[in-house]
Amino acid sequence: MERADSYVVDTEAAVRTYADMVYRLACLNTNNKETAEDVFQTVFLKLVSHQESIISEEHLKAWLIRVTINQCKSVATTAWNRKRASYEDAMLMEEPEEQEDFSDVYEAVRELPDKYRDVIHLFYYEQLTVKDIAGILDTKEATVKTWLSRGRKLLGEKLKEEYGNGRI
Repeated sequence: MERADSYVVDTEAAVRTYADMVYRLACLNTNNKETAEDVFQTVFLKLVSHQESIISEEHLKAWLIRVTINQCKSVATTAWNRKRASYEDAMLMEEPEEQEDFSDVYEAVRELPDKYRDVIHLFYYEQLTVKDIAGILDTKEATVKTWLSRGRKLLGEKLKEEYGNGRI
């Protein structure tokens, strides 16, 4: 992609605009507040060093999402992360006022397999189109639609287990 001469990344504005999105996506993929904060910092540090490659606002958002997901995967493969306590154990150790308040639906989304969790989050929470998600995840639109369908089905099953056979 060629850089549009008129577009310059304002990193402070990017942090203000996309901080919540990056943090939510990091929390979703790491299941750990501290690790999500580390991912958040790393993503925006990478933005500072790669800002010349960003060609538009849409490209910036897609770039941040892709880098966040990749950074979460990178963190998940480290030896330290594989040996640390689970998210549930960490939540039990925290004081109640320090626990994050996530809805039951969001908790169910967090428990989905990675590919379904990411597309569900990007589609419903970040309100991206199937086409945009396919571009960000470097996959076909049909694949994203399949993942969305399967993710919805798994999510429905998880919520039915939680709430019984009543309507969700």
